[in-house]
Amino acid sequence: MSVALGWLLSTILFRKFTFAQNSLTSTPNEKKPSGDPREPTNLDSHVEHANDETHVRTILDGSQAEERGWSIRTVPPDEDPEFWASSPWRQRATRLSHITGAAPVFLFLWSFYVQVWCFLDIYSNDWTLSLEMALMGISLCIEILKIALSIVDCLCRLLAAVSHVWRPRYRLMGDDDVPRVDVIITCCNESLDIVQDTVLGALAIDYPITRFRVILTDDGASPELKEWASGLKKPNLFYTARVKQGPAGYKAGNLNHAVEFIKTLPGSPAPFTAGLDADMIPEKKWLRSVLPHLLLDHTMGVVTPKQSFYNVPTNDPLFQSNKISWAVADVIRDSLDCAWNSGSGYVLRRAALEDIGGFSTGSLTEDVYSSMLMLSKGWKSAYLAESLQFGLVPSTYLGHIKQQTRWNIGGIQLGLNFRYYLSSSHTGRLNFKQRLCGFWSLTNASSRILDVAELFMMPALLYSHNQTRQLETFRRFVQVSCIASITHWLHDCGRGWVIGYRTAMRESGLQLYMAPYYVIAIIRSFVLPRSLGGTEPGFKATGSISDGLDERCASRRAPLCRRLKHTVFGCGVWVHVVLIIYYMSYIVSHMRRIVRHAATTTHAAQQNGMESQSLLWMEAAWLAPRLLKVLATCLTPLRYTCFPPNDPARSELMGKRDEKTGARYPRESARSVKWEAWSILDFEVFYSIMTALNMWLLFRTYGM
Repeated sequence: MSVALGWLLSTILFRKFTFAQNSLTSTPNEKKPSGDPREPTNLDSHVEHANDETHVRTILDGSQAEERGWSIRTVPPDEDPEFWASSPWRQRATRLSHITGAAPVFLFLWSFYVQVWCFLDIYSNDWTLSLEMALMGISLCIEILKIALSIVDCLCRLLAAVSHVWRPRYRLMGDDDVPRVDVIITCCNESLDIVQDTVLGALAIDYPITRFRVILTDDGASPELKEWASGLKKPNLFYTARVKQGPAGYKAGNLNHAVEFIKTLPGSPAPFTAGLDADMIPEKKWLRSVLPHLLLDHTMGVVTPKQSFYNVPTNDPLFQSNKISWAVADVIRDSLDCAWNSGSGYVLRRAALEDIGGFSTGSLTEDVYSSMLMLSKGWKSAYLAESLQFGLVPSTYLGHIKQQTRWNIGGIQLGLNFRYYLSSSHTGRLNFKQRLCGFWSLTNASSRILDVAELFMMPALLYSHNQTRQLETFRRFVQVSCIASITHWLHDCGRGWVIGYRTAMRESGLQLYMAPYYVIAIIRSFVLPRSLGGTEPGFKATGSISDGLDERCASRRAPLCRRLKHTVFGCGVWVHVVLIIYYMSYIVSHMRRIVRHAATTTHAAQQNGMESQSLLWMEAAWLAPRLLKVLATCLTPLRYTCFPPNDPARSELMGKRDEKTGARYPRESARSVKWEAWSILDFEVFYSIMTALNMWLLFRTYGM
């Protein structure tokens, strides 16, 4: 089934996409190192190995630490408490969520069997082609593809539950001879004050000033930023801006420029390279927390911590906290030995970067692509569920959808570059789990096509039905569908133990209201020619995207009419409006059919009429919870436009500046999402009502 899905994706997407690399063993700027790439050389640090890292309290101590000048120790849970990293019961709950997430696949198989049985039962005596028959056939094809995706998802979750990984917390101790690190901060037209806080935070980390350098690489070539950086007169801060010629490579090109720039600085390049986005302020313990995982394993190529945010608006109306990614999806990938470089806060081994020829320009998500290339060369990657950096979510609706669609398109590009992970000739040293995880990520990125198709198919299929459908046939289908929906809700409740009830419930809402954007972006990027509206996938720094509406600032906010015009026509929310009208039209039409049927049923046909009436009511009851979900999610962008949050100024979210370093960090109160009491009546209430309706319908159909 997975092979069939891969073939289908290839026929749709391969038409326009030009591979940036012909194979993983040959990259545009690759430099072949001598010897085994997993045996990096030129390390100026001393590493002590441990076979069982989870039980090591102090890797180096006593005379060994004195001889080497540094040591590594495990951080106990009661020291420097970290909510996500030091809660054993949440770690167990995460593993349990992998298992509960795999359960619905069996219901999908059962549901598919019932739908096939319904199809054969209806048309066993008459195979004349009709609109209903065609729609049911298309619906079955969609279900086949969704089952294939569910099987892949099930395998990934079960494997993750078996080989569950939760990295211990380490700290690098000592000052004299700790490994040298080059920290690269990429920026491109972000606000000056945002970049300043990140640079000052990087300069203020708890690390010897002679053992790390900060390279500020500015793709916007801002004179103000250059002047400010020069005025700091910091011996370990360097500013550079490249001259773009030809294909610039976006952020990957900026990173590669910084890597080459480092070679021109006094002294040799450091054995480790770290990266920060322009808005990501590192904690003081950042390098001392990440580096030990690289020092304990010579084959570790890159380690990346989770991304946290300090400006998520009150009640998170657009579901931007992204907790589901770093608390569930990233943990699954790490458990499958396929942790992604998320693009900020990472530390990588320079030898591994040189082994893949630098940051790859073949995808919009150069960070993820580069880490996958490292894995294909035999290196390892790791993910840390520890809050070591705090940044900004997009403050505009336009910036939000641009960021989400860029990630989605980048995920598809990644799968195309690796030829869907189906052939070992294009995946290098990726093992089975890593290839499965890569294919799982590809299917997640492209499955939104099926979600949108199903959204439009559901009412059309019911509207076109005729009286040949038997009550018993549809009753069984409704029962299976209700059980599947209830199981999904229970799984989301299980995830709520890990990331919070509201966040878990809203994740499905995020994917649903973003699905039309994903589909349009996929079609324009990979299917349509330029003459018909096709476009090449492009990159623009999220922090530089502005729509001029100041929608989250009460004092400068644009008028409602202007915001609605921009959102509906400029941001594509007209698709959501069409879906709302489409579903409401079906409900009105269906209720009219029920009333008309009841009025025209004769006494002689009462028995037949009661069965038909029951069928009509069952259809309405079955669609009602799905209508609630569609309305709740499609209304999200409209509700956000009409009632946007009032964000405080960024300065109000930040603490006081350190008098010595000038650095400042987000306040503790800004590091978590604030919820108002009435927000419980948001999407999660609609989801709970939908589940209650499914339970009621399941109970009633057993009595029919």
